[in-house]
Amino acid sequence: MEIYTPIEEAGEIIRRRWADERLRKAVEEKLKGDIPEVLKSGPSGMIWRQIGTPDGEFERFLKLCKKAELKPVCLEYIQDKFSARNFTKYELTRMPFKKGKNKKLETIVEKEKIIDFKDAEKKKISELKTLWGENLVDFHHFLLKEIFPEIDGRVVDISDWVIRNGGIPKNYYFNILAFAICHTVLFDDFDSLKSEENFMKDVVLPAFKEVEKYFGVKPVIVKISENGEQEKDPSWCYYSEKAEKIMDKHIEAFKK
Repeated sequence: MEIYTPIEEAGEIIRRRWADERLRKAVEEKLKGDIPEVLKSGPSGMIWRQIGTPDGEFERFLKLCKKAELKPVCLEYIQDKFSARNFTKYELTRMPFKKGKNKKLETIVEKEKIIDFKDAEKKKISELKTLWGENLVDFHHFLLKEIFPEIDGRVVDISDWVIRNGGIPKNYYFNILAFAICHTVLFDDFDSLKSEENFMKDVVLPAFKEVEKYFGVKPVIVKISENGEQEKDPSWCYYSEKAEKIMDKHIEAFKK
């Protein structure tokens, strides 16, 4: 089943649907008005992560939003529990930086640990501290604002929304995908890694089918990576050398 919409079509589709008052009312009634305020001001492009952070994936997301003429929005779930076994959470805390190319023209990547993993496991992400004593979420927000200032004010924690909508993906994913009926285009990768096959099969696809059946149209989802990109060369989503330089200066200033 094809769940993705081509980026060339996504912006036009969501703007047309936003203008459909009947459809927008149907979504709002189904969700009982419980839609993040940032999504109520007009069609946007949305990424949904534990913390907004300026890695290569986020850079790609912003470029795709610009191509579709959509305002970017980052929704976060900072009260999620930390687990080093989850690769997206792990890379927020052992950050992979690009360090140029080797003789085979392969990307050289160095990872920098920025938290105490023994202390962090199963704590809320919002409670974690970096090795230099800064709140982890605050640090990533600082880095994000420094590198992509255009996203300032459009990064929103919806942890309370997640909790009151069931707390686990099986309970709230219908609602997440319902946002992508007429309020926003969802940018994501649900089929990029073998480790996510069960999530795709057990959570995303059932919710996608249910949303499409209920509203009569498919959620608008745009794939961020290219097919096979993450398995073959995940370095596209790592942090830049610029990000590392900003981080190093920031840590020095924070310690003073």
